[in-house]
Order: sequence, then C-alpha cells, then structure tokens
Amino acid sequence: MSEPSGRFGTYVHFMIWALALVGFFLTSRYSLPLFHGIAGIFSAVIAGGVFAVAWNSRGFLENNYLLFLGIAYLFVGVLDLLHILAYGGMRVFPGLGADLPVHLGFAARGLESVSLCLAPLCLGRRLKPYAVFAGYGLVFAVIFLMIFVWPIFPLREAAGPGLAALKQTADGLPGVILLGALALLWRRREEFDLEVLRLLLAAIALAAGSELTRTVFTAAFGQAGVVAQLLKILSLFLMYKALIETGIRRPYNLLFRNLRLSEAMVRRERDFADSLMETVQVMVLILDRQGRIDRLNPAGERLTGYALSQVQGRPFWEVFPAPEAVDAVKEVFYQLVAGEIHATEEIVWVAKNGVRRLISWSATAHIGEDGSVSHVIWTGIDITDRMEAEIRLQRLQAELAGQVRGDKALTGELEVTKGKLDAFTAAVPRDLRSALRWISGFCQALEAAGAHRLDFRGRRYLRRLRRMIRQTGELTEALREHARLAGAAMQWQVIDLSDQARAIAAALQGTAPGRRVEFIIGANLRAEGDPAMLRWVLSILLSNAWKFTETVPRARIEFEALAATDGTRGFLVRDNRGGLAPNGGRALFRTFHRLCATRDFSSPGPGLATVKHIIQRHGGRVWAEIDLRQGATFYFTLPPPGQGSTEKSSGGDQPDSCTGSP
Repeated sequence: MSEPSGRFGTYVHFMIWALALVGFFLTSRYSLPLFHGIAGIFSAVIAGGVFAVAWNSRGFLENNYLLFLGIAYLFVGVLDLLHILAYGGMRVFPGLGADLPVHLGFAARGLESVSLCLAPLCLGRRLKPYAVFAGYGLVFAVIFLMIFVWPIFPLREAAGPGLAALKQTADGLPGVILLGALALLWRRREEFDLEVLRLLLAAIALAAGSELTRTVFTAAFGQAGVVAQLLKILSLFLMYKALIETGIRRPYNLLFRNLRLSEAMVRRERDFADSLMETVQVMVLILDRQGRIDRLNPAGERLTGYALSQVQGRPFWEVFPAPEAVDAVKEVFYQLVAGEIHATEEIVWVAKNGVRRLISWSATAHIGEDGSVSHVIWTGIDITDRMEAEIRLQRLQAELAGQVRGDKALTGELEVTKGKLDAFTAAVPRDLRSALRWISGFCQALEAAGAHRLDFRGRRYLRRLRRMIRQTGELTEALREHARLAGAAMQWQVIDLSDQARAIAAALQGTAPGRRVEFIIGANLRAEGDPAMLRWVLSILLSNAWKFTETVPRARIEFEALAATDGTRGFLVRDNRGGLAPNGGRALFRTFHRLCATRDFSSPGPGLATVKHIIQRHGGRVWAEIDLRQGATFYFTLPPPGQGSTEKSSGGDQPDSCTGSP
C-alpha cells in the first residue's frame, strides 16, 4: 500500500506529528523523567540517522554541509544518550552526583550549536571525512574526560551555590551561537534547494528558541523545561525532514542537487548550440569519426540545396566536394581524426543543382570524454562572388594601369607641346610690339612730312591706320597677359573684392574725368582665390562695362553679391548698356569674339575668355545675361573663405551661357 502523497499526504503527516506532540505533552504531565527519557532517545535516533545518511553518501555528496553535520550529530547523539542514562532513576552512573545529567546535557547542546555554526563554513571547500571524524572523536574524548575523570568541567567546578547562576548563563550561550548559525546559513542559501533551506532554517530557529527558553528556569525539570524539550523535538523533526526524509525519499533534490543543476546547464548549453546552429549565416557541418554527416544547419541547406534528411549518414566527400577536391578533403579529415586540432582549406563543392561554388572551410576536431576525436566540425563561407569580384578588380586594375601608362605618355607629349606653345606665346607679342613700333613710327613720320600732300581721304586712312596700330598693340598686351595668367601658379588667400573693385573703378574714372558713371559696389564682398587673377577678372568685367556704356548718358555699373545655393559665393557685374542684340552672346566667352562692330568700340581681345579660364581654375563658373533695354549682367561664382586651399577643378569647362529677352 503506497503512502499518501500531495496535499492529503501533508495533512496526514501533520496529524501524525500533532498527535505525537500531544502524546509527548501528556507524557510530561504523567512523568517528567519518562518525558525527558523519550525525548533523549528520539534525539539520539535522529542523530544516528543523520550520520548514517551522510556517511554512506560521502563518496558522491558535493554539498559538505550535510556530511559535516552527519559526523557531528553522531557525537551529539551519543552525548544525548549518556545524558538520558545519567538520570538518577536509571542508576547507570552511580556515585557521580546528581548534576551529571546537567553537565552532559550542556555538552550535547553546546556541541550541536557549535557544529551548526561551523557547518556553513564547509560549503564550497574540500572536506576530508576521516579527518573530521577524528577531530570530533578527539573533542568527544576531551569532554568525556572533563566530566567523568577530571574535575575541570565548568559546571562541575561551580557545583554548589554558584551552579544555578552559571547554569542559567550557560543555557543561553548555545541559543546565541545558534542565531549566528542561522545567519551564516542564510548567507550561503544559494547552495541549497529551496525546500531544504526552509526546513534547515526552521530547525535551527526552533533549536535556538529551545535553548533560550531554558534560561528562564533553574530546576532540571519544570514546565519551561517541557516547552524547551518540545521545541527541540520540533527542531529535530524538521532536521529529520530536511536531512533524512529528503535524503532518502527525494535524494534528487538534496544529494543530487548539483547534478540536477549540471543537467539544466547542459540542457541550456545544448539549446543555445541548437539556436546558434539555426541562426548563424555560415554553413555548419558536423561529421562523426567515419566522416558521415551528422548535422547540417539551415544556412548549409540553403547553400547546398540539400535538406539534412537527404544527406544525414552519408560520407561528406560523396556529397559536396567536387571530384578533383575529394582527395584533399579526405586528407584534411583524417589529419583531424589523427589528432590535429584545426585546419583551414578552400575547396570547390557542387550544389544539388550542379552549380560549382568555392567554399572557404575551417575544420575543428571535437575531443570526447575518452580523449579521442568524437566529431569534426566544419564551418564554411561561400567566397565565389568575392573571388569573381577580385578577378574582375584585377582585370580592371590591369586595364587602368595600361590607361595610366598611356596617359603618362600623352601627358609628356602635352608638356612638350605646352612648352613650345609658351615659347611661341612669349615670342609673338614681343615681335609684334617691335613691328608695331616701326609701323607707328613710319606713320608719324608720314603724317609730319607729307600731311599737306594728302587729301581728306588719305588723312582719314592714316588716322584709321594709327588707330588700328594702337588696337593691335592693346590686343598684343592682352594676349601676353592671357598667356601669363593661363600658366601661372595660383596663390590662395582671402581677398576683399570690394576694395579691388573700388580701385579699378577709380582708375577708370581717371581715364575720362568728364564721364558721368555711377558705380555701385557692394561692401565686404570676400572670396578666396589668387589676388592677381581675380583682380584681372574684375578689371576685364568692369572695363567692358565702362567701354560699352560710353554712349549711355547716365551710365550705371554695379558689382554686388549673388545668392548662391551650391555652397559657393556668387557675384555679378551689371551695366545698363543698350543696343546689344540678345543673341550676340552665344559665343561670348570665346577668344576674340566681339559683341559689336569695331567702329563702335575698341578691340575686345581675349578678355572674357580669360575670365572664363580663371573662374574655372578657381572651381567656379561664369555666365551672362543680355537684354535689349536693361543691359548686360555677368555672373561668376567663387569658393567662400576657408574652402579654397587647393586649386579647384570641379567647375570643369562650363558651356558658354547667355540668355536674352526681347
């Protein structure tokens, strides 16, 4: 017949022990010596049972708390048994006095309290059972000799009038020690199963209450002594539940608690490994010692096209590697099985659909409990796309290298051509100026010596010839300056364009003081660039505006900032010239292009082409708008201060721009 279980079993056990306590209490009312005798025998039986469980499980018990208490309770139980046998009615130790039970009872309670206080200190430490047993045997022998042979036991020395006071004080000392044992056990509570911990804490607390209760009485027997003994019985009952019943009926919770925790940890590690296998994005393949496929993760299934059920149990080299890679794969595998721990390899494998892929493998041998290789773990990454990209990159690099060599050769040719062009550009203005001086001199001589011989038409031709000579000289100087600026290195710095514009305007006013021209120049217009080049840009633009407003009665020339949205600074030069056709600026920034006839205005030279070249070297752009009635506006952009430390080229060759309105 099986015993009750569950809540009903708890009620049955509670009723049995409640009846036992009632029986103990009725026994105390009938005969105190009988009550104390039964309680002592009960204590000795519990102590012996605890020792039997602990000692026989010492080979596999990892929690030393139970083992230490089992050894201690053996000697506590012997002292309790001697305590019962020492009562006068037993007549086992005649002639040793009536206080012998008091001495033995104090020794038993003191040894129990000290043992419970020391037991938590054994947790997590290596315990030598035989050494502990020998130590307790030595302590027991000393106590026995102090009580039965040598008259030096503390309570025996105080026999007589001082015994009651010393006994009352001594009865409270084990209770204080048990409170300390309770605190130490609570600090190490994580070492115990929760239910066992509750039982142990309750048992020690009741034992402490039993000892503290004894401090209220001085007689060997009495109602307070009965209460203390009942508390001790309850304490021993809970100790029984925690250490004997739990150790015998439910050893899994007590003796094998660490094993259960280890199994839970192994289960968590296995679940974590399975989760890792499922989620990792590289191919993971596990082989047994014979090279048969044991595991293949989902990433491997996606790469190969095979499901695990299709390849499980088959030799690896019969499924995945290409025929030419089988020997290399086998060699690596057998090296791992022979003792090599790690290996890496790049092999070609064939997917289920026949596609060949290049896989970078890393193989590791897993050592089993017997010290031999139990499995080989392969992890692979598909590097086919990467290798193809590297091949394409190498091909492009080779092509680029060929282009660079061709560009270097072309650059050398361009440098030679540029040198010749620079030499030609420097020589032409010099030779032209020399020839023009000769022609101008002959014209002056002709006018001085033979002017009276020329008719009106001849004198007009002579004046036009001298004017053309002067324009040709100006053009020559412009060409020379254009060539110089085109090849000059740029010196970057922050420039106040407003100051430069005012200086140019003052110089223009000085050439024709009688002209009424209104200059409107914005304040604090700054940019970063080469000072000489930007001064040349402003000079050309303002001079053109000055020249083309010569026939305007109330001329107006403006130099203002332009709102830019591309991170640059914009500027404009506007005038109110008239008579220009809106389509006349289509090729406005080309060299030697003119907007009007030569008879109307002097030669333009390469000025606007130079403006375009300089602005583009600064990383900006230039364009123009021409209107029949409102005049012309020239726009250009430059880097703002602090962003032009190197020569800009982002502007590139901008198309000549000109817009017009009817």
